[in-house]
Amino acid sequence: MISNRDGLAEKVYLLSRLQQNYVVSRLKKLHLNSLQARSLSYIFHHPGTIQREVADYLGKKQATVTNILKGLEERDFVYREIPKNNERQKNIFLTEKGKQLVDQVNLIFEQLDEKVRKGLTKEEQKQLMMNLTKAEKNLEEN
Repeated sequence: MISNRDGLAEKVYLLSRLQQNYVVSRLKKLHLNSLQARSLSYIFHHPGTIQREVADYLGKKQATVTNILKGLEERDFVYREIPKNNERQKNIFLTEKGKQLVDQVNLIFEQLDEKVRKGLTKEEQKQLMMNLTKAEKNLEEN
């Protein structure tokens, strides 16, 4: 048996797929993919970060992140600055255009969260969060 259609893991998988479709379709309208959006969001929350930190956050190789950042830089969403104390690394910042785009990206995720919470009481939301956190820890153990 490949999957249990009534199982919890299957339900989590289906929710994940629906979430992915929701996000991808909206990011496409901004001409972004999910890695670009996550990179912009990380840089927004960590101004002056370096490429290695972005790669660690994304769980991707530095070569992949080099290409992501290069594309974002060419579109004037980010810029790199060489600090005086370390000429080998470059700090990464959002441009004004990048900050405006991050606002739109964050709105997508806020709307997704609202959609997930819709129809759930505060207590149900709290319980769901606790149960999902337990499931996450169970999966991290292996």
